[in-house]
Amino acid sequence: MTLPPPPPTWPMPAPPPPPGSRPKRPRWVDAVVVMVGGTLLVGALAVVTGVTDSGPDHPDTWDPRVAQLVEFVEDERGLTFDHPVHVDFLTAEQYSAQTTSDPDGVADEEQAELDRYASELRAFGLATGEVDLFEAYNAVSDAGTLAFYDPSDERIQVRGTEVTVGLQVTLVHELTHALQDQHFDLERLYDDENDNNASTAFLGLIEGDAMRIEDAYVSSELDAEEKTAYEDEYAGELDRSQDATSEVPSYVSASFAVPYALGQPLVVMLVNDGGNDAVNEAFRSPPSTEEHLFDPASFLAHEGGQELELDLDEDVEVIDEGPFGAPSWYLLLAERIDPKVAFHAALGWAGDRYAAFSRNSSSCVTAVFAGDTEADEKEMREAIAQWVEAMPGDVALVREVDGHPGLESCDPGADAEDPNHTGRSTDALYVPSLWGYLVADAASQLDARGARCYATAVLSDLTFEQISDPEGGAFSDPGFQDKLLTAFQFCR
Repeated sequence: MTLPPPPPTWPMPAPPPPPGSRPKRPRWVDAVVVMVGGTLLVGALAVVTGVTDSGPDHPDTWDPRVAQLVEFVEDERGLTFDHPVHVDFLTAEQYSAQTTSDPDGVADEEQAELDRYASELRAFGLATGEVDLFEAYNAVSDAGTLAFYDPSDERIQVRGTEVTVGLQVTLVHELTHALQDQHFDLERLYDDENDNNASTAFLGLIEGDAMRIEDAYVSSELDAEEKTAYEDEYAGELDRSQDATSEVPSYVSASFAVPYALGQPLVVMLVNDGGNDAVNEAFRSPPSTEEHLFDPASFLAHEGGQELELDLDEDVEVIDEGPFGAPSWYLLLAERIDPKVAFHAALGWAGDRYAAFSRNSSSCVTAVFAGDTEADEKEMREAIAQWVEAMPGDVALVREVDGHPGLESCDPGADAEDPNHTGRSTDALYVPSLWGYLVADAASQLDARGARCYATAVLSDLTFEQISDPEGGAFSDPGFQDKLLTAFQFCR
């Protein structure tokens, strides 16, 4: 299940900038904090709205304010720009005008569709009470971002007219998108033949690549004083963003963040294996399922997914149907049950199907899961049963479709009491993000099976509370590096 796409003028958000180096912890722990440590999102890729017959306009030369950043991006990425692109430095008011929509311009049928999606979120147990998705999307797209690159007009637009250290970092991210576009055509992201799984997976590659170039700039180009200024600036922007998005349901923020939270581990794995050449090859043949983000080892092993049938009753009106995706299974379960149990259940993903439907004027949803093995399906079946027990009232039930585990649930209503709703979707992303970095670290020396063994061995000793607090707990234990080495030797 995916949320409805933002209106065409809205940018897709990307992840927050790194909070600074922490050399006493494993490098993948830093990366996890980068991915999910806040709601502020640095760069973005705008949704394509179409181009004119003559094509986008390009300047003859680069804006002098970005010329040195252009050189860095070219050197670090190992590619050269075909031509400069426009960079628009906007005031906060001008930027908001570009990234938000006027509620007065929403047609009745569009608002009805947003309300229907809100009802589906409640049916899935991913939201509770009244949910204003229009305001939520506006908040995330505006206050949750700092810049975006639009491949339809090939322009970069940034929030800020003064080139601070923080804005330099943001520009590096967006310039990387422009460079990707000139070499690999980012409008492919919106090809009609791509389903939601394929688009999300490709977006993860795009953003993961931009994040690693951004990280390289922070670590190699900023001196100690500049890093301090950058961290202070970021902290202020993060506070502003969190205040503005405090009413956004956690799952909405997490669903926007999935390609970014899980995209960088995939790219790190590729770089560890073959540097920029491996990343370039992935752009030519991008990941095709969300499992490739959720478990990068599946991309190494060239694993795909099967499409299942739902076997719906004839008395229902099907409103939407399509792939669900491993991250959606995980976030759905993690809202109600132990996130580690949810993660291992979703990790066995081999395909699925989802549908939203109406029965007796009620908004309902259903999904079915195929596992890699019978054991994987048994694990998911047990996780779904726990989830059903944690849902409010009698709105949810366990389904079986052709022997595969599934679920069905209907909207309990905005007034329903829901004491088991945790709102921890954003924090839950720490688990698959950590898994991804563990796989990435091992994949340069181990095959997919060995990398999964290593990630499983490390994760098994950690609680969700420890994983979601990487600055303390197990990660600060001086013996943690020894545990990593022991796990690696065991899985060789």
